[in-house]
Amino acid sequence: MTENKELYQQMCEQEDIPLFLQYNWFNTLYKGSDWNVAVEQKGGNVVGILPYVVTKKKSFKVITPQFLSPYQGVWIKYPAGQKYASKVGFEKEVINGLIEQISKVDAFKQNFLPGFTNWMPFNWKGYEQSTRYTYIINDISDTDKVFGDFKENIRREIRKAEKVLRVEVTEDIDLVFQMKLKVYEANNDNYPIPLSKLKLVYDYCKANNCGELLVAKDSEGNIHSILLYVWDNLSAYYLHGVTDSKYKTSGSMSLLLWEAIKKSATKTKAFNFEGSMVESIERYFRGFGGKQTPYFQISKTDSKVLKLLNY
Repeated sequence: MTENKELYQQMCEQEDIPLFLQYNWFNTLYKGSDWNVAVEQKGGNVVGILPYVVTKKKSFKVITPQFLSPYQGVWIKYPAGQKYASKVGFEKEVINGLIEQISKVDAFKQNFLPGFTNWMPFNWKGYEQSTRYTYIINDISDTDKVFGDFKENIRREIRKAEKVLRVEVTEDIDLVFQMKLKVYEANNDNYPIPLSKLKLVYDYCKANNCGELLVAKDSEGNIHSILLYVWDNLSAYYLHGVTDSKYKTSGSMSLLLWEAIKKSATKTKAFNFEGSMVESIERYFRGFGGKQTPYFQISKTDSKVLKLLNY
């Protein structure tokens, strides 16, 4: 193990770092892959991390967003009582130090955590930024209030589904894969996530008590929808889900999301719908009353060939 990875592991044991940036997440999901981490220190203490995975696209080495890891990017530990002006300057120093440590690649692209707002140090180093959006219910402690903030059509869907469907916990991640394949094939498309990756993520979440797979069934045992949600000490996240096309109007996915939110309220503080820039999905998630929250996709392409290809 490199010194940076050792420091990264120690930091994650001491701090509340979001699930997708944790050492164990990277070391399990990308073990055997070319993953690394930039670590910035001040006074012998770790003050910033930026983990990443290097993948090969033909002859090019690139850092890209990874399936089932919706957020990556920078995490910073701020000094206590820091004034705002000092905070911005501190961010610049830490981020500059992290950028200098990123492996030499042909292209870089990551989706940064919501809440990361100061991308100027990346801009000054030639990176670009695109704003994306998710919806987050920032306080899920009062589930009656949360339900009341849903749009009426979502509440109606849930009430209808509750009359004919039951929600169960399942461990059948293979079923998610098979249902996804079916949906994608019906749309003449290829499902991009291999079963091995789905299993790896689910097994990690189960072993570390940070994820659960929910299924909605009718009285005849027909499966309408399956949903995988995960959590850390700060938030829960809708990670992956699928609805059988025969039951798209049963309200099953709304019911599963509501069940996931209620269960998450006993474990963490917020619920993140993980976002989508697809208009129909954005409209659906918006109906659950979360706050529209921006997050940054930060990128840089050094390869002239990839630039010509608009990578």
